[in-house]
Amino acid sequence: MQELRTSTGPQAVAVVGAGPSGLAVARELERAGHRVTVLEERDTVAGKCQSVHVDGHAYDLGGHICTNRYERLARLLNELDVETERTSRYRVLDSAGRALRQSMAFLRDGGLERYRALREREFPRIGEPGLAHSARALAAPVADWLAEHGLRSMAESFGTGYTAAGYGHLDDDIPALYFVKYAEMTGLLDSGPELLGHPGDFTVVGGFATLWRRVAEELKDVRCGVRVTSVERREDGVRVHTDSGPVEADAVVLAVAPDRILPVLDATDEERDLAARIRSNAYHTTLAAASGLAEDAFYFLAAHTTSRETAGHCVSYHHRYPGSDVRTFYSYGRPDGVIPMLREDVTALGGRLEEVHLRREWAFMPHFGSADLRDGALDRLDALQGRHRTYYVGGLPAFELVECAVAHAQDLARRHFPAAGTGEPSTGT
Repeated sequence: MQELRTSTGPQAVAVVGAGPSGLAVARELERAGHRVTVLEERDTVAGKCQSVHVDGHAYDLGGHICTNRYERLARLLNELDVETERTSRYRVLDSAGRALRQSMAFLRDGGLERYRALREREFPRIGEPGLAHSARALAAPVADWLAEHGLRSMAESFGTGYTAAGYGHLDDDIPALYFVKYAEMTGLLDSGPELLGHPGDFTVVGGFATLWRRVAEELKDVRCGVRVTSVERREDGVRVHTDSGPVEADAVVLAVAPDRILPVLDATDEERDLAARIRSNAYHTTLAAASGLAEDAFYFLAAHTTSRETAGHCVSYHHRYPGSDVRTFYSYGRPDGVIPMLREDVTALGGRLEEVHLRREWAFMPHFGSADLRDGALDRLDALQGRHRTYYVGGLPAFELVECAVAHAQDLARRHFPAAGTGEPSTGT
């Protein structure tokens, strides 16, 4: 079954998942004149960009930090008139809570110049949406790749933030592709524009989910609290069965990782094989009150980000609101070990863990291992776009950063779904 290209009229598209990628692709499709139904299992939109409120303050559970590379997000925020503010400052602490200086050796020892030359020669498209274009060049485990190219200081400068953000430890079998994509998106490798009047990083006033609720409100048909029970793809269309009835469409966009949708998908052998190769990180956000800790910053805990042997310990915490004891804490590991180890870590930092408001576990950063990248796993996923009336967006093809997910989703909609009535690709705004 070939890619859906023949009709120039409006298409009916079912989008499964109302996180940033699902909402971004749905918005592009509607603006191009197509009919879209968004299906979300949770009772709210935003996916890994959810926010909750405690004592009148909004706390972001997942993604919410925007750098000067977040140009698509800035455009979306501006179009929807969503208010932004500067993010908290960043600080690095040792296990006892003492401040450390973040190494910027990479920016001073010639590493940056070597990296730029390597980028131009081997993976010049790394800054573009998607990952497949650079995957084979960056398939090696990150520690091996850094050593091979004399870029170990790059790990010193970016490794703490990378691990704290949920992408894994650098001594694990993480392909260099993901580390390099993260480093590119920090905005520190190349100068970028000032966005929305902010000279540095920024976020959304009142919680990052505010943006995604605004996007959802603009769409015509977003259904939350709906569980997909099966996806049936035929020559003449797609039927998505849900616990509230079927949805008929010309195509389906899967804004959830293939391994998550596999149990309800009439999957091909190729889809099943790729889904079986997907890895993800068990990453946790804990929203809790804690007294006696350093305040008014986003803190990275260096001792817990250097090796996978420390998995389970808190890797970072964010104190966003002066005068409040509530913080968001981030950890890897098994669910039953998160709170006991967090309590130990807070005590070691000189504080006391008080009331735990909630804990959220994420199957974070869907990715492929080094061997699978060398064998073309992302190329194979890219080749599936449009086959069996199915398209894939989200962290796996794009990388688990909201700017990357949104840019990839927007470009997929513009590339594969001509504006209704024109036969020409949608240009977006």
